[in-house]
Amino acid sequence: MNNNKPTLEDWGEWRLIDDIIAPLAKSCDPLTETGSDCAYIPVPECHIAVTADVGPKPLLHRLKGYEDDLVARGWLAVVASASDIATSGAQPLCLLNCTDAPPNLPVADLQRLLAGYFKACSDFGFRNAGGDIRQGTELSMRVTAIGTCLHPYRIGRDKATVGHILYLVGPAGQFMANYLIAESILEGNTNLPLEIEDILRFPRPQLKAMKSLADRGLVVAASDTSDGLLGALDNIVRKSRRNFHLTLCNEMLMPDVQQAANLRGIDPWNIFFAWGDWSVAVAIRSADESAFEQVCRENSIIYTQLGVVTERNEEQEKKTATVDSGHLRDLTILRNENFTKEGFNAKLSDHLNHLLTTPLFR
Repeated sequence: MNNNKPTLEDWGEWRLIDDIIAPLAKSCDPLTETGSDCAYIPVPECHIAVTADVGPKPLLHRLKGYEDDLVARGWLAVVASASDIATSGAQPLCLLNCTDAPPNLPVADLQRLLAGYFKACSDFGFRNAGGDIRQGTELSMRVTAIGTCLHPYRIGRDKATVGHILYLVGPAGQFMANYLIAESILEGNTNLPLEIEDILRFPRPQLKAMKSLADRGLVVAASDTSDGLLGALDNIVRKSRRNFHLTLCNEMLMPDVQQAANLRGIDPWNIFFAWGDWSVAVAIRSADESAFEQVCRENSIIYTQLGVVTERNEEQEKKTATVDSGHLRDLTILRNENFTKEGFNAKLSDHLNHLLTTPLFR
């Protein structure tokens, strides 16, 4: 092995996509799409939105008494792919899965995993389209999700431009806040309240909300918050070759976020921007601001205005924020990225520490 050759860790996920995967894909198929949450395939009268993901191990499994909650794991495997479909504003169509299981796995364990998978499939409006089960070294599930887009346009990450307004569709920091609160509750050997347990076991993608907005032509670009809210915003401006400025105020912070921050002695904004909520960051035209907020109110959609898309300076790609009308500050992009030392799949404890304790504002 030549130790001088760069490794995946040296480059990280996004450089691999930009410098290796996208060029190779386009060399074989010039019309291929890479770098967005979904791919779009035109068929008569609509587009088909397609995505695939590996079901992550739930953070819930770190909590005492929930280490083997395989129903929640099966559910989350669906959420990871269904959330990508949500970004497209598509109508859920079907799911397929490929499940690996070791031969010594108890049958009841596989049954619980699949129970969570099929329950989420049904609750989110997807048809089961089958799949495959095979022997593997450990239990894992890969899910392919397909939706139909009846609106005549494609929602990717690449069409945001200067002056577009950035919103979040769905909650911010609710999942991570309740996880931190749950840790404290369980340390005292007390059972979790059902509302906290439901948030942690059964998160929900923004399928109906995004379809309502997309059907009215109100979303220009979108990315889900699977890698964190800052990760989603970074996805949009990176693909659109722009930057962003956020205008933040403490009124945006949910009570759960403030409570968790006080319990742990951390900045509530680190919790606000963390992953786990499966919300969607979107860019909209400034002229559509009133219509966007009206649709959200009419459909009881949780939404938060975050900031605006700004011009990209090739020599200085800083993202900025103001908090409670304070001074302009540079923003540290805290997110998950595969193949990095701070990534979710490297060492979860290090990743959480990085996400929750690294100063956001400079």
